[in-house]
Amino acid sequence: MRSTKQKGRLLENYVADQIRDKGIDVRARAEMSSGAGNREKGDIWTSMMILGQNVGIECKNQNTLKIQEWWRQTKKLEKLSREPVLIFHIEHEPFGETKALIYLDTLLELVKENMQLKEKLNEK
Repeated sequence: MRSTKQKGRLLENYVADQIRDKGIDVRARAEMSSGAGNREKGDIWTSMMILGQNVGIECKNQNTLKIQEWWRQTKKLEKLSREPVLIFHIEHEPFGETKALIYLDTLLELVKENMQLKEKLNEK
């Protein structure tokens, strides 16, 4: 059985790999000292933006869902002017089934922005 730290690192590396592989941020990486010290910070270092705001990503790789607890921790990233994103993976599921939790308003604004961009492209 892997330690909690090892399980977390697997997911963090997977998420950073996905961000890089999709061409969003070629320098994305797992934050080696996340949770250490007094300063709250996310698990992934990235310049990725959502709606003009830098993203703060918290990763959880666990057997038992603790969404409320995890979201409270993730929301602390807002104090650093980050758009909070909780990424969670249920152990023993394929990494391709990893989930993300964001605010509903953020999701709807992303969809709206995507629709507007498609409309602009179709006008040309």
